[in-house]
Amino acid sequence: MILFKKADDLRKWLDNQQSGAKKIGFVPTMGALHAGHISLIKTSKRDNSITVSSIFVNPTQFNDPNDFKKYPITIEKDTQLLEEAGCDILFFPSVNEIYPEG
Repeated sequence: MILFKKADDLRKWLDNQQSGAKKIGFVPTMGALHAGHISLIKTSKRDNSITVSSIFVNPTQFNDPNDFKKYPITIEKDTQLLEEAGCDILFFPSVNEIYPEG
């Protein structure tokens, strides 16, 4: 599994893979993966040439900043689950990567 933290790097890599009109499946997550996420990865693997999953805990989705601080970050476990499910690419951006203007 390839890890990207920058959107431009991921975009460039995917652009280079587009020969042959490959289909790309995308499974966005906030991490803390469970069987439902893995089922989506396996479905994407079945239906697409490349499967990309993202893990991004989006601070704008939380009304209470304390909830954001308490959200479980389990990147090591999540990475292992994605690898075992055959995910091709993990996109793991920082908050600054997604919201460069703050």
